[in-house]
Amino acid sequence: MASSEEVDRISRSMLVWANTFPDKPVTVIKYEFLDIDDAAGDDAAMALSTIQGTYITQQYIIGGYQAEYQFKIIYRIKPGSSNDKRLQADEMLNHFGDWARTQHPDLGDGINALKVEPTTQSSKFAAYKDGYEDYQILMRLAYEVNV
Repeated sequence: MASSEEVDRISRSMLVWANTFPDKPVTVIKYEFLDIDDAAGDDAAMALSTIQGTYITQQYIIGGYQAEYQFKIIYRIKPGSSNDKRLQADEMLNHFGDWARTQHPDLGDGINALKVEPTTQSSKFAAYKDGYEDYQILMRLAYEVNV
């Protein structure tokens, strides 16, 4: 497992990076927590959330290592009876995944992003009594430290 300090640093960098997505339908992508009340009048919210612990995938003899940070982007909407809004949610998240493949986040000194890629297509994963629905796309970041 990567150190908690490293994971915290990467989470901060990834949040800044996610917020550079030019087609995000919200003002700010948040971290871990979705609150529609803070959506500045929007009827939607987005968040970046870590999926599980960041783990080292390869140790290098010369000292550094390669690791993987798994995360998801969540998009909460209130589609009512609109299948079009549901499809748009999936389309936007899949577009985020395509964008992420070509955009490498700046992770700071000593940490180099190698690849960001979706590991799934977007899908609905939760529905709430108040009419909101959550859609998500699972992703991963491969990076190197001290190489």
